[in-house]
Amino acid sequence: MRYHQYGVGLIEVLVSLLILAVAILGFSAMQMQSIKSTSESVDRSQTLLMMRSLAEKIRANPTAIATYQDALNKVYADMNKAAGAKDTFPQPSNLCIGSTTCTATEIANAEVWKLKTQLTSTGLQMDLQPCPSTGGGGTTASTNVMYSYCLITAWGNTTPTIGTDDNPIKDPKIANDKGTMDCLTSRDASNTTNIKTGGKYHPKATCMFLEIN
Repeated sequence: MRYHQYGVGLIEVLVSLLILAVAILGFSAMQMQSIKSTSESVDRSQTLLMMRSLAEKIRANPTAIATYQDALNKVYADMNKAAGAKDTFPQPSNLCIGSTTCTATEIANAEVWKLKTQLTSTGLQMDLQPCPSTGGGGTTASTNVMYSYCLITAWGNTTPTIGTDDNPIKDPKIANDKGTMDCLTSRDASNTTNIKTGGKYHPKATCMFLEIN
């Protein structure tokens, strides 16, 4: 009489475990990518809300746009200052609350100060700069009817700046490389009548910009 052994051998068990391990690793990678995408989606939603809110305030107070730009530049500098350094944009004396009468400049400073609190809590960085894609030869709003500003918000290894740095990783071969990248490409200064280059996102940049005319 012959006896037959039923079941699986050690090799079959090992192969099954290998397949299961590969499947688990693949699932984990998908989960990590999903979490990353969700986090970036939240950042973009917060960014868009803040940018639209500030853009509407600037459009309602256009005579103080230079004040908005100066205040935002100072806020950006304060968020990247060295430890122990003093803020260049302290709390304004007049926050324009309630029935307080404010000038256009005071309103701009008060609104940027309130925004500074939001930026600090979310880790976002914001700046207001002349758009590199602005057409015409004038370099200011008074000399160029096509002049516009770019409200830029960035997060991660991207800064709300315009330039040629497109590498988010610190390069030891480049002097003073901070390991961050610019959000937008620079304007082509050789073409002043119809700018077709500049103002484009760098491929790996994590940022958004809103044009304000």
